[in-house]
Amino acid sequence: MKLFRIPLWLWLVLIVAGLGYAFHPHLLEKLNQLEQKRLLSQPLPTVSAMPQRLDFQQQMADLTYLASDELAGRGTGQPGGLKAQQWLVTQFTAIGVVAAGTEGYLQPYQPRSGKAQLMKGSANVLGRIEGSDPTLPLLVLTAHYDHLGLHQGKIYYGADDNASGVAALLAIARYFKQHPPRHPMLFAALDNEESGMWGARMLFEQELLNPEKIRLNINMDMLSHDTNKQLIAVGSYHYPQLEQPLLQLQQQSSVRLLLGYDRPAWRVGTHQDWTLSSDHREFHKRQVPFVYFGVPDHAHYHQPTDTIDNVDQEFYREVSETVLDAVLLFDAS
Repeated sequence: MKLFRIPLWLWLVLIVAGLGYAFHPHLLEKLNQLEQKRLLSQPLPTVSAMPQRLDFQQQMADLTYLASDELAGRGTGQPGGLKAQQWLVTQFTAIGVVAAGTEGYLQPYQPRSGKAQLMKGSANVLGRIEGSDPTLPLLVLTAHYDHLGLHQGKIYYGADDNASGVAALLAIARYFKQHPPRHPMLFAALDNEESGMWGARMLFEQELLNPEKIRLNINMDMLSHDTNKQLIAVGSYHYPQLEQPLLQLQQQSSVRLLLGYDRPAWRVGTHQDWTLSSDHREFHKRQVPFVYFGVPDHAHYHQPTDTIDNVDQEFYREVSETVLDAVLLFDAS
């Protein structure tokens, strides 16, 4: 029996028609609604309060300084950004983490494209804590310290984005200096996130990190603004082995931890996908598993009003303790 064969041109017509249907605006919005329903069907918090293990008073002092007039929004290459670099070096020194840059704690670099190539003085600030088991792969904790800086006569303070993540990074480093982990840990305050994730990219391009020797990247970017007590954990769609620890974390947290914001448009339509939205992108591009912790976008995002006055302090404390629990879970497993 002769098989019926569809001409190539007809196959192309069918494929184009199928894609057109798949990305029809009404269908995309329907997929978005289904994804939102999936997110909100995840468990509500069962814990009423988080323990106090981090030095939150010091953490808030750090956040306040990072979001101060003196640092003027920490723009890369601007005086405030350079001052933030040196301040971070003094903090890493005081904590006692081992210098892990190419020049002490600093890893200077020069971006090669885009608007970032016009910025001078870019540098990551890197410190390491050795684990009790030197055979285990590295846990890399990241938070970008740069923000938009001074722009058209206005200071973009970047309290939530991302002074909150950097202050949490420092607090967690202090904790693990006093409570040594099993895994070796790198604490990376990264530059140039706002202009193309150059800081994270240079960790690999300058070969400070080998992807094959990293267990996990835990990225913190915007932790302090309360939107219905929601904290998003991004990454388990791409790395299913992370789902079970994160589900356990849901049961330990007093904030509403939602696993998502990491699914492609063909599954979630117009819903946000944060897979490539912060420094974890450079780890993901190299097949390194990541968890990105962040809050939903809010009215102060990338606005001069992202100030210390709009930080929700108790929510921020609970989120920081939740991220600490995440690091402890991954370190123990």
